[in-house]
Amino acid sequence: MSVLDLGLGLAISLAGLVGLAIGHRRQPGPVGAGGLRRRVAASGDAGSVMVEAAFITPIFILIVIGVVEFGLGFKDQLAVTSSVRAGARLASAEPRISTFATDAAKQVATEGSALTMANVQALWIYKANAAGYPTGSSFSTCPAATCDSFTWSAGAGAFVQSGGTWTSTNQDACQGEQDSVGVYLAYTHPTVTQLPMFGSSWALSSHTVMRLEPIPTLQSGGCK
Repeated sequence: MSVLDLGLGLAISLAGLVGLAIGHRRQPGPVGAGGLRRRVAASGDAGSVMVEAAFITPIFILIVIGVVEFGLGFKDQLAVTSSVRAGARLASAEPRISTFATDAAKQVATEGSALTMANVQALWIYKANAAGYPTGSSFSTCPAATCDSFTWSAGAGAFVQSGGTWTSTNQDACQGEQDSVGVYLAYTHPTVTQLPMFGSSWALSSHTVMRLEPIPTLQSGGCK
């Protein structure tokens, strides 16, 4: 069950409880003889129900909107995570192959087809350090010598390389000492309602790191 399904189920249950409470209030108990007194009591209960509905309805609507917003955001985050995993798997399977970075970028686009690629802020294919980053302990920069950056081209309908010179000939794919390749994707998720409480957009990102598959030392070009 997805977050969106769970939230909608909660909202429907809340609506049912509100309806039950309102229905109960509309059935006043005995107030003595006389139709006039019964009509006055019923009128008072109806007024109370309207006041309760005025308080509950905005909260109910906000819950539904929140469920939709966070459900769509969670969906995009899953797509971002899935796409970088697919890209890293492909890049790690192509050690010392000249097209490893562009092939990984194509795989990211294919796996992330549910995303609006124009909202991608950064796509990096990089040599990962021990902490899993291109440098230091953050994604603040993409070092040209060990990181290839890509941008989305609407005209080409694909990612095109925009910087970096980490080539296959600079990879170490020897058994026991392989480099690790990482794929990082930063994405902007626009909210649906644009309400101040949810903001106009959310910054999403994910990265995956995998070791290059080792290749024989005697392979053409060597393992490093």
